Amino acid sequence: MLLATPLAPASRSHRPEMIDLPSLPTDPKYVVITPEMADLWLTHCNPSSNRVLSDTFYERYAKAMASGAWKTTHQGIAFDKKGMLLDGQHRLMGIKISGVSIEMLVIPNCNAETFDVLDAGNRRQAAQLLKVPHRVIVAAAARIIGQMYKMWDPVTLFDGFYDTRASTSDILKTVAAWPELVSMAPIASAAYRAAGVNQPTHLVVLAQAARTEHAERIEDWASGLISGANMDQKDPRLVLRNRFFRERVLLGSSAGRRTSYNLIAKSWNSWAQGKLVGTLKALEGEGIIPVVGTEKFRPQERLTQ
Repeated sequence: MLLATPLAPASRSHRPEMIDLPSLPTDPKYVVITPEMADLWLTHCNPSSNRVLSDTFYERYAKAMASGAWKTTHQGIAFDKKGMLLDGQHRLMGIKISGVSIEMLVIPNCNAETFDVLDAGNRRQAAQLLKVPHRVIVAAAARIIGQMYKMWDPVTLFDGFYDTRASTSDILKTVAAWPELVSMAPIASAAYRAAGVNQPTHLVVLAQAARTEHAERIEDWASGLISGANMDQKDPRLVLRNRFFRERVLLGSSAGRRTSYNLIAKSWNSWAQGKLVGTLKALEGEGIIPVVGTEKFRPQERLTQ
């Protein structure tokens, strides 16, 4: 049966004041979902806050559904109290493109606040929810800068540097508080392509630098780091570039993030202050290197020399 449902403000696109949508059960119930029902729910009930659809997952689901290999389980689709989709968009997309009707558990009237902790086979990550360019490195950088600036507590640190268990809501909150992570991401991405400079750690340095009196030097920093041309042999940008070329595998890995961050911070600090460097060294037992100029706003006890 189809039910006339009023316009909901969180829809992905404009829709008329009244639209015939498949009715939801009053309690959790197994329902045979047709491709037409799936299309209507996806079109009119899928809020823009949901994660970006992954074609890898919904195509895999569709293939299993079309071949008859799909199994009905406890996992299904969930809607909030306003009838907006909270969980299951990949399964619905699988039904839509497979052209096959599938019996699936439909759960109505869920609490929308549980959205951040839902897990439906494909772990819901912050990077999938961010609707920004370079969202993967932005989310990774948020794990670092968030714990540095006490955006959440407690933290679970890897190598004393970045939080491996930060919640999705914590990461989204950090990105909102640090819009520089989004605006500086293209530079971090370009420097990685040109010289292998670790993207998340470079982005964290740039985001902090953008809040200091040295922000106007970021453009020339990026130009030299990316091109590698017309620089003195002791130019901090060239020294950093060469270091990453030599140790790209280690410094580009998760295990090398603390070291890469300190090297980038040291190089940036020298560049920002107009100093030349002979070498860049990661010293045994050194703390996290502060970005010059951040002493005005950084939490002192977590960022120390």
